[in-house]
Amino acid sequence: MTVLGIDYGAKKIGLAKSDSQNKMAFPLEILINTGRPEILKRIKEVCQENEIEKIIVGVPTSFSPKKKEGILRPVDLENQQMKTVLGFISWLKTNVDLPVDVEDERLSTKLANGLRKDLVKKGPDDAVAAMLILQTYLDKLNFKF
Repeated sequence: MTVLGIDYGAKKIGLAKSDSQNKMAFPLEILINTGRPEILKRIKEVCQENEIEKIIVGVPTSFSPKKKEGILRPVDLENQQMKTVLGFISWLKTNVDLPVDVEDERLSTKLANGLRKDLVKKGPDDAVAAMLILQTYLDKLNFKF
């Protein structure tokens, strides 16, 4: 099973994919957010080209010290950025015939900036952020007690 990771943004959308064993995530591409019809078309193309079987979307959770009730906490649901991302996820679920799940994306852009500087000297970090979101999901999936 290959998994697609998405770092959703109002201007750019980072994409990453897993290897076929779901051990490693790799940056794939960055989409300019020109509107939902174009985004949907490209996401469907990417899913078909890469034989994607599941999609993981990063959600912007806070560092709130309140009791953690799961990844989607009431305090986070008040955040406008979270509402926007959840709206995208809801839309994606109704328009793509694949399971869609969420993963915490805290610090993914900050970490992606650091990694990107080490890997390449310039360019956007969105695909690297998507890779980090997806790698977090894969690590949880593969963790054995």
